[in-house]
Amino acid sequence: MRLLLLNGNNNAAMTATMASRARQWLGESVAVIEETTAEGVPYIGSRRDCALTAAHTLGRVEARLAQGDLAADAILLGCFGEPGLEAVREISPVPVLGMLEASVLCALQLGERFAIVTPGLRWPRMIEERLHALGVAHHCLEIVPVRVEDLALPLRQEQVSERLMVALEGLQRRVAPPVVIIGGAAFAGFAARLPAPPGCRLLDAFDAALAQSLALMRLAEGAEWRG
Repeated sequence: MRLLLLNGNNNAAMTATMASRARQWLGESVAVIEETTAEGVPYIGSRRDCALTAAHTLGRVEARLAQGDLAADAILLGCFGEPGLEAVREISPVPVLGMLEASVLCALQLGERFAIVTPGLRWPRMIEERLHALGVAHHCLEIVPVRVEDLALPLRQEQVSERLMVALEGLQRRVAPPVVIIGGAAFAGFAARLPAPPGCRLLDAFDAALAQSLALMRLAEGAEWRG
């Protein structure tokens, strides 16, 4: 099986970090094809960035299709805000996964109510709108932004961990959510390194998307075998 990891952030180091985790998580049964958009911004943090990224992401998939072979059994968009998700799904012959949607579906199965910690001060409002579109906003207790614009990502991991811990401690005091989604391409892999507050489960949005990617590829594989 082949997974196309398409990072809309114009940040090759971030793509490499996600690809490394994907290969570790998925094992030898899945070949991970990593691709970074050459256009756009190093870190998506606004509506403008999302609009530009959606167009660039769609263009990359269209270019692959024009060559006659997508060379993938599923596509994972490496951005928590999922710019271009619906458009790519419209043209893709294979499943297309987004980190926000995948993690929210998993959170509902794990604890029904959840909170989100995400990088970027403008993201909470945009994520809230996305949750309303998915029909799950009433399950979300709070969305907490973590400032990352002043950090060289993904290199400054110690500082990111410190800021995530502050955000988690604040959530525990205010709403004590049963599940906290650690969402964002810049935060991929961090949930496993952080101590979870009492009675809380930390869910890595990237891991959730990997799990659903694998499940959908296996389901497709089974359908082809039965056929």
